Amino acid sequence: MGFLKRHRKIIAYTFAGGTATIVNIVTFTLLTFVYDNDLYEILANAIAILLSIAVAFILNKLLVFKSKSWRPLVLLSEGISFALARTGTGVFDLAFIYFTVTLPSVENALLIVFFKLLSNVIVTILNYFLSEFIVFRKKHISHFAKILFNEGIEYYACIPLSSCKVTKKYLLDKNELDKNSTVIMMLFPYRTKQAPKNLSAYATVKDYHAYVDALSKKLEAYVSKRHPGEKFKVFTDHSPIDEVHAACISGLGFIGDNGLLINERYSSFVFIGECITSLTPKQLGLRLAKEEEIKTCLHCGKCKVLCPTGCISQGDDGQDTSNKKECLSAITQKKGELTDEEKSLILENGCIWGCDVCQNVCPYTKNAKYTPIKYFIDSSLEKLDLETLENMSKEEFTSRPFAWRGKETIKRNVILWEENKKGEDAVLNNNQESEK
Repeated sequence: MGFLKRHRKIIAYTFAGGTATIVNIVTFTLLTFVYDNDLYEILANAIAILLSIAVAFILNKLLVFKSKSWRPLVLLSEGISFALARTGTGVFDLAFIYFTVTLPSVENALLIVFFKLLSNVIVTILNYFLSEFIVFRKKHISHFAKILFNEGIEYYACIPLSSCKVTKKYLLDKNELDKNSTVIMMLFPYRTKQAPKNLSAYATVKDYHAYVDALSKKLEAYVSKRHPGEKFKVFTDHSPIDEVHAACISGLGFIGDNGLLINERYSSFVFIGECITSLTPKQLGLRLAKEEEIKTCLHCGKCKVLCPTGCISQGDDGQDTSNKKECLSAITQKKGELTDEEKSLILENGCIWGCDVCQNVCPYTKNAKYTPIKYFIDSSLEKLDLETLENMSKEEFTSRPFAWRGKETIKRNVILWEENKKGEDAVLNNNQESEK
């Protein structure tokens, strides 16, 4: 296992190269079987080469150099530079073989094969280093942003504080941040492959505030070391600005009819955070994002129609006027006794904490990707039952998003869910017995 870990990149590179070669040979062979003609064989070879380069690019990006960004400009930059690099080494291969086999002393067939093998070795090494230091080198981001990149945070943007809607000025004053400050907006995708059975997706993972706190320490350490004396503060949730508005104008997403930020890659399954600093974008190695006009969703109406409580609404000006207190998510977090209607809503939705209906029915969620952030992946719960809840240590419980309401609230919902499940199982068993 240690050997595999130490040589992971070389093994992955060998696999990628071998797979691309097989694709090349198989594609060429299959195409030449279709039609036997010299011109067609040349075309078949060109198609096979292009396909093998595409496969090599994808495998090198994902497995070897682990370039996590799928933003269009980054993909375009990497794709073009990869194709140019492979074209360059291909030309080198042709030139090397031409000059070696035309030497007067090179007449032996074995010697020609040796030069071909030598050329392949050189090309393989060149391709690796070109990919490592040019194609997939994180040249599109600064060292500051590499911290975000290494965390799996690919959506971030830099905007002036003056463009934002300030909602809690006292937080700016408290941290000695003025109107000339810079804001770096960030998105933290949280949905995992572990599909939640009775929890909202955000409640299946550990509280993101702890994750942001840990990230802020890394960012603050970087800034304080290189720019001592400058002001720098990370916020999330309890923020001095309207985070959804700021994320929208910085191009990270748009507002859905349900009032949530919708990102092109992760849909609405993202947490929002931001760094506010006295540093300029140039000092951070970043560029100001072009301020975007705030877009809206498709207005398909699915979130409104299928909302369990029908609480989603907009005013004539298109602004969100939803009654958040009527949202099923708010009902699951209500302390004390629930009404019969509230209990029925929880059971009908099958979610004991939160509500994802408006997110799940959104067309943008259909092709939404899962989080690459390890913190969320490693902490995901499949479901929450009474046994799991009772066996949680105090530390584990307090790390969960539902802990802020206290154990009694979530325990009430778990018991309600389990009693209903037992009743449903009993009815099912009775029906099966009757059929016999």
